[in-house]
Amino acid sequence: MRQAPRLRRPLLLMHRLADDNVHPANSLRLSAALLAADRPHEVLLLPGTGHRAMQTPGVTEGLLRHQCDFLRRHLGVPDRQLGS
Repeated sequence: MRQAPRLRRPLLLMHRLADDNVHPANSLRLSAALLAADRPHEVLLLPGTGHRAMQTPGVTEGLLRHQCDFLRRHLGVPDRQLGS
């Protein structure tokens, strides 16, 4: 949390709400610290998914698409270069 002001690049925080290893409050505290430091970030909450979201039916494709979109936006990669 103390390092939040040092963040220079956009961050994607993803939290699986059915995760029994990490409590959602941890991600929310980090998001609050980033907001207080005026640092760019996005929060993606994944209801009904546990620690292994990629093994949750119906989640994998959308999650990968969201991650790719985030990276494309923040790295400046045009749509046409993805999946080629």
